[in-house]
Formats: sequence, C-alpha cells, structure tokens
Amino acid sequence: MKSTTIGIGIVFASLMCGFSQVSLAKEPPVAKLVQVEGEVSYSRNGTRWNPVKRTKYLFEGYKIKTGEDGSGKLIDQQTGMAQELGRNSEIEVGANKILLISGNLTKPKSESGSIFQSLMNKFAKAQRYTTVRRSLTTNDENSCDNKVRTISSVTLSPSHPDLVWRNACPEFSYRLVIDGNAVEIAAQSTSEMIRYTIEDAKPGQHSYRVEVLDKDGTVYIPRKDSTFTWVDAKAEKEMMAALDTFEGDAFEQTNYLETKGMYVAAMDVYRDYFAENPDDNDMRPLLIQSYNDLKLTNLKDSEARLYNAALEEDF
Repeated sequence: MKSTTIGIGIVFASLMCGFSQVSLAKEPPVAKLVQVEGEVSYSRNGTRWNPVKRTKYLFEGYKIKTGEDGSGKLIDQQTGMAQELGRNSEIEVGANKILLISGNLTKPKSESGSIFQSLMNKFAKAQRYTTVRRSLTTNDENSCDNKVRTISSVTLSPSHPDLVWRNACPEFSYRLVIDGNAVEIAAQSTSEMIRYTIEDAKPGQHSYRVEVLDKDGTVYIPRKDSTFTWVDAKAEKEMMAALDTFEGDAFEQTNYLETKGMYVAAMDVYRDYFAENPDDNDMRPLLIQSYNDLKLTNLKDSEARLYNAALEEDF
C-alpha cells in the first residue's frame, strides 16, 4: 500500500511539473487615471515608482503620487464617478474605493461616458490565458509544430492590411491561398510571426488558408479555410474617427478594434503600448489573449511567462 501511495504521488508530481505555477487571478482594475499632467508616478508595491505619462489603469494596492506640478482625474470603473487629484498628493487604491493619504482629492462627481464594463469583462476572461503549459522534455520544447492555424475571421483595411500566423519552424515556407489563388512565401527563420500584406483587395469577404511546406513538399493543409473582410478607405476613416474619441486610451482603442473584427490592428496597438510601457504587467493578460485569438501560440506562451515572472518579482 505504501509503495502504491508513493507511486501515485510521483505520477501526480510529474503531471504538475508539466504546468507552470498557476498565478492568482487578478480582479479587474478599480479605476483609471486620465488627463495626466506634470509629475505623476505610480507604484505597485510602494517601493519602486514609475512615471505616468498617459491613461493608466489602477488595480487594488496601487499608489499614485503627484509632484508640485502634477495632477490628474480618477474615474471609478464601477460607478463612472470622477475625482480630481491635485498637486503634491498621494492616494492608494483600495478594493472598491480610492483612499487619500495626503494632499487633495475632490469628492466624486458624475462623469459622462461609458463605465467600460465590456473592457472589464474582457480583462476577467483574459486571465485564463496566463497559465503556460511547460513541455515535459527538452526535445518537446525544440520540436516544430507544422499545424499552423489562423483566426477564423478577421477584418483588414488599407491602413491595417496584414494577415498574420505563427512561424511554425525556421526552415518551413508557406503557401497562402486567397480565393483560390496561391502565393509562395519563403521561410523566415528569425521571424516571431509571419506577416503578409494584402494589396488591392475588393471590399467584402475573402477566403484564405495557410499551407505549410518543407523542402520535400506540403506538410500541412488546414481542413477549413478562414475568411478576411476588407473594408474600404471610407469605412476605415469612420473607424479611425471613433478611435480618436478614446483620447489615447490604448485599451479602449483595442477593445473597439476587436468589436470591429480588426484583431491584427488591435494586436499592433497592444504591442506598441507594452513596448513603451513594459512595466505595466497587470494589463498584460489582454495582449496574451490577443495572441491567443490570432493563434500565435508561441508569442502567447512567451508573454504569459513574462507576466508570471513579473508577478513573482512583486511578492
């Protein structure tokens, strides 16, 4: 009996080693800081402070402080109520309210606009993609998966004309078939993803699929084609005007783009944001979900490892 118990324990431990430690899922942001002016900084742990230059989503435990010329507006994500944060002030974000430590914070007042509920729901959903399965052997980690899948439906436009897919292996090349017409794409050994720019497409829906090739021929053909919808310059102009109303809030912008099916454009906004703000780890699950939606599993896993490593540093 004892040996059986030990054996079960070893099997269980082996299975668990195949997965990364599951991080505690974060609740959605409590508030966001907008209209940032002058010297404003934030901290996740009260010891390391980073400057705030644009809209910032605030989670429980965050601290914000302003300098002599610093100020901003806080918007509660549940109620939509707004408070003005004055100069030489410090606050801490509680579970469902903002706590004034020093300085000046006005009383809450009604703020026009949305309560960002759809964004908060998406953030909660994105948490499921932050756990990474580790390969059980080194050979598994280095092996190539030739089954390249593509998002089932995506919207493209003249300013955002790229299809993307996972780079399966350094030596693999690809055949992109659009509406029955094929184009050969050479292997790109160092690319983290493959991007192909669509040119002169007619407005409307088009079918496409990505076939995988090696030196001996085709190694993978998907069972089912995906589709992309091409919108013309006029329709794109209307969407860009809508994006301007979000006043530089990258996460409201990406949320809007995704509702329009423009998943590649949204991914590019996420990537630009995190390139400029690599310390904003708490919002990273949204980029991880974006990679997941586009079937970029290698980038999803890499970003999830970064997310979990940063969480471990905080505690």
